[in-house]
Amino acid sequence: MTLINRLAPFPAFFVRRKIFGQKIPLLADFKLTYRCNLACVACPFHRRTGEESDHMSWTSAMTSLDALKRLGTLIVVFEGGEPLMWQDGRYDLYDLIDYAKRHFPRVAVTTNGTFPLDMPADIIWVSLDGLKETHDRLRSGSFDKVWSNLHASRHGRLFVHFTINRENRHDIRPLLEKLKNIPAFCGMTVQLFYPYGQGEAPLTLSDGERSAVLEDVIAMKKQGFPILNSAGRLRAMIRNDWRCHDDILINVDPDGTFTRGCYVKSRGRINCRACGFSAVSEASGAIDLLPGSLRAGWSIFLK
Repeated sequence: MTLINRLAPFPAFFVRRKIFGQKIPLLADFKLTYRCNLACVACPFHRRTGEESDHMSWTSAMTSLDALKRLGTLIVVFEGGEPLMWQDGRYDLYDLIDYAKRHFPRVAVTTNGTFPLDMPADIIWVSLDGLKETHDRLRSGSFDKVWSNLHASRHGRLFVHFTINRENRHDIRPLLEKLKNIPAFCGMTVQLFYPYGQGEAPLTLSDGERSAVLEDVIAMKKQGFPILNSAGRLRAMIRNDWRCHDDILINVDPDGTFTRGCYVKSRGRINCRACGFSAVSEASGAIDLLPGSLRAGWSIFLK
């Protein structure tokens, strides 16, 4: 499939959504497994390892991808747990990516970065939550391994994803300075820690901390740091007054369950007041044709 052919469905998607009112999901958050080699203090999902359906089968994955295709989904993001730990018999994540790339315009992976970053996905996000001391405290002492893999990667669309919480909110600027030395690094996206209430650490930002750190992120973006979130959506997240089009999201869990709407809907208690899911805010802005969100989407998925 050529690049032009892979990008062509995006304008058609907006026509179908905006003119014909069809509620097509833009993005699928595809959890392959709850299994993980880390036990990050901010994450509730590794705690579900050992459940009867904590790991998707190849057949279930194929069935789910085919269903997403029929629904008109354009972007699939594989995650976990740790998606690079997914395997079923002779099949692994690379096979899933290969299959998905034949059926979807864009395929991404979100990983903890402890495995080589050479997978054939269009986009790779590496979760990095601070400088060494902070990241190691939050993410099972994994910083050195992640940093080594970032340095070694030659992937063309490699991003860092930073989940802001009470312990790491002061690390964003120095981490961005350090990331300048990573040849493959293409930019950072940020979101805010969300309290699932399922055993993760109490890392929720206060309203004042939330406002201050997002203002600082906006300032960094203005100063030229490669932050890919749009300033408009970051400001909207300070006010928490953005219009949420949660029907653009569809969630797939390791047991094969599909859930339309909010990322939290099948995974915890929904509290919109505490929402920090910048990806949904940005995609909602794109649906509303906000220029900043459209530019952010282009920079991440289409450029």
